[in-house]
Amino acid sequence: MSARALSRRHFLALSGTAAASAVIAACVAPEAAPAAGEGEPMMETVELNHWGFSGPVWETIWDAVPDTYPNLTVNPTEIGDIVFGDQKFTTAVAAGTGPDTAMQNRHTFLQFAAKGLYQDVTDRFDASDLNRDDYTPVQLNETVWEGKMYGLPWGTDVRYLYWNKDHFAEVGLDPDQPPTTWAELEEYADKLNIRDGDEVVRYGFVPYLYGNSWMWLYGFLAGAPSLSDDKRTILCDDQLWIDTLQWMVNFYDNYVGDFELANSFQQGIRSAGLGLPFVAGKTSMSATGDWHVRDLLRSPGVDYGTAPMPIPPGGMKSTWSCGFSIVMAPGSEHPDEAFQLMRWFTGTPGWEALAAADVAETKRTWEREQLEGDPKFWPRLACYLPALEAMEKKYLPELGEIENSTWALSLDALRNWTHGCGSVMGVAALQYWVEMDNAARNALSKQMTPEEAMLNCKTLVQEATDQAWEAIDNA
Repeated sequence: MSARALSRRHFLALSGTAAASAVIAACVAPEAAPAAGEGEPMMETVELNHWGFSGPVWETIWDAVPDTYPNLTVNPTEIGDIVFGDQKFTTAVAAGTGPDTAMQNRHTFLQFAAKGLYQDVTDRFDASDLNRDDYTPVQLNETVWEGKMYGLPWGTDVRYLYWNKDHFAEVGLDPDQPPTTWAELEEYADKLNIRDGDEVVRYGFVPYLYGNSWMWLYGFLAGAPSLSDDKRTILCDDQLWIDTLQWMVNFYDNYVGDFELANSFQQGIRSAGLGLPFVAGKTSMSATGDWHVRDLLRSPGVDYGTAPMPIPPGGMKSTWSCGFSIVMAPGSEHPDEAFQLMRWFTGTPGWEALAAADVAETKRTWEREQLEGDPKFWPRLACYLPALEAMEKKYLPELGEIENSTWALSLDALRNWTHGCGSVMGVAALQYWVEMDNAARNALSKQMTPEEAMLNCKTLVQEATDQAWEAIDNA
């Protein structure tokens, strides 16, 4: 198998799931509604209300649904914020006015599934020709609450280290050898920093809010636990979390400087229209996600590499994955058709329609920005393995060596060393996300010690978790 190639057989073999023969047997196309024959009555067309993302890309894909399901049309509506609250959806469901289907962020999925905000789709899934082995296992598991499936996983992501090879060569570092330990990360950052007196010209590396690491990435690298197996006890007061946050504080003290000033430096770069700090050459290394390749394809002057994040002593190779799933609201009046739409959207036809829209938007972006050369397209990561394989076969041959190696790195992370954001936060996930971020900010800005910050996070999230479980147990 090439470094780039992906098949469901290889994916599942490497992740320890089903045998190859079972996977091949499961390779079936999504079921299509039968066309009405001559003399047969036409099927009634059902319009489904879907709440999800907006914008030119999303406005075009729904016209492709009837190609697979002639009986379906879609009325799409912007859902609003589904990362930090999801108030529009939860309020509508409580009032019985929710949509048929909706997009949901995976980090809060269990919290809302436990509250009865999603319809159980287990029986429909089992009655279909869909196979659990055809999904990335971590993301599929994050649609399950107490043994029942409450949605279908759609897309996901992974995070790793990007480094600028020209910057490495400039300071005498091997441009093909990224740091592999936290000690090396510190050493490299120190060499790569450039200052003009007290003014920062370039940072070697900034741990937080540059890129998309959050506190979670560093904790997972250190092997810190977040939640007990029964999902009732918050574990962010573990010494590994405290030590991790202390390392971050020390990193700022030694290699970055004031937390707020570093954030202002980044904001100044963006305000000047230079884009992200790594793309602008204002940082030499960045901890961020696979989607960053899209930005770099539009900046061909950046010679970069990607690798797993450096690891602390006693730690482990890690990343974390989040993304979105599609659910059916409990009050849908068309549950059978809603499930058809869910499987279309998460399956190969939906992903092909989205990729075509993404390609068209990529071309418009290159024209608008007057970029030279042919537009380059980086696919999103699908949770449905046949769709992921289709994206790879169609689009990766058009890209270069670094994009292909980064794609292979992404797939390796997904099957071997990722943590799912929906698996680590429990039934008070929104509070856990917010308070973990607050803990990092409080410590890095010297408002609290790392120990105080993590203990405060534990207290607040445990209280919210206890309240959530009380409601579940009493339901």
